[in-house]
Amino acid sequence: MNEKLHSAAARYSELLRRHERMLRWLCLRRAYFDIELSDDYFQEVCLFLWRQLPSLPSDMPYKQEHRYVKKLALSALSHCSRKNRPEVKSIDPEMIIAIDQHAKENEQFLNDLVDALPEDDRIVVGLYRAGYEVADIALYLGISPNAASHRFRRAIAKMQTIMKIENKI
Repeated sequence: MNEKLHSAAARYSELLRRHERMLRWLCLRRAYFDIELSDDYFQEVCLFLWRQLPSLPSDMPYKQEHRYVKKLALSALSHCSRKNRPEVKSIDPEMIIAIDQHAKENEQFLNDLVDALPEDDRIVVGLYRAGYEVADIALYLGISPNAASHRFRRAIAKMQTIMKIENKI
């Protein structure tokens, strides 16, 4: 029994390590960027994930696991939000506008980076952003999944290079 618990703890630690950044961001956004409340939400999400660990298949591919963990986290956060929902009048409208503006700026920045790519790379990144799996992109382009994955990684590398150049100017 102790060995089974140790194995579950190791698997849980790995799960959190892989998805912590996404989980913290979801908690922060749901808490309207209130750091203390965000930390409370993160603890609740971690407990919820621990309880749901037996339902998570151990051989699930990363992308499916990511979606599954995100879905569980959003479910836990929905519960937390109902428990800790602030009065609508107490939410600062300027904060809501700032959050929305920040999201729009990030989206515009990403769109500008994608627009700077050659057409072939824009197609791969565009399909990926639209939610298609690498296998589906490969099928659409008539190439192997490895080639589609390589094109996607190459496009990301180009976007990183563009970001570095723009930051130096």
